[in-house]
Amino acid sequence: MYIIAHRGSSSAAPENTIAAFDLAVQQGADYIELDVQLTMDQHVVVIHDDTVDRTTNGSGFVKSYTLDQLKKLDAGSWFDPQYTNERMPTLQEVLERYSQRIGILIEIKHPKRQIGIEQAVINIINQFAYSRHIMVQSFDESALQRIKAYAPSLRTALIIKPTPFKLAKRKLTAYRSFADCLNMKKTMINRRWIDRIHSFGMDVFTWTVKDQKTADWIKKYPVDGVVTDHPAFFLKEK
Repeated sequence: MYIIAHRGSSSAAPENTIAAFDLAVQQGADYIELDVQLTMDQHVVVIHDDTVDRTTNGSGFVKSYTLDQLKKLDAGSWFDPQYTNERMPTLQEVLERYSQRIGILIEIKHPKRQIGIEQAVINIINQFAYSRHIMVQSFDESALQRIKAYAPSLRTALIIKPTPFKLAKRKLTAYRSFADCLNMKKTMINRRWIDRIHSFGMDVFTWTVKDQKTADWIKKYPVDGVVTDHPAFFLKEK
């Protein structure tokens, strides 16, 4: 089971920052998970929301800022004063720092509102010797289809929410044409669905584990990866 640090080790450091990613590496996680957005000048930056309000001292939409302007924002003190002046990283910076150290799971956010983000992400990834340890995920099926068209060998994960008919044979057949993995909300996890997805040749990840009780429950199932704010819930047993 891969231990995937959700936005880095986000329970102990500000999410989607170098501090959180460094901590995940130190803790021994297998992957860091991160989110990407496009700036006004078409750079790919690492931030979850489409606005900067929650996780920086700025306000407004990410796409209304240039990269230089975003780099001036404090992305750490909202979490704890010790992280004052932590900066928002670019995807380029993250891959340069971590691509040879830990797996990287990149989530494309709101692709319909960010025309061209798939190609921008691929252009950056293609600078690195990627393998199964760099993945791209999204809730958006069309975004993953475009990713596969641009980079057929790049591993992809479709994030799915609980919907009764999502895992019908017809759906799973369609999913496996562009997804190597289904990342399921933790409330969907059961042995029947895991076995069914595996039978279609896809891996199963689950999101997002935030407490020890859920971590202990997930450990009973043969999932291939777990996204968690607390890597230590799983890693202490390694």
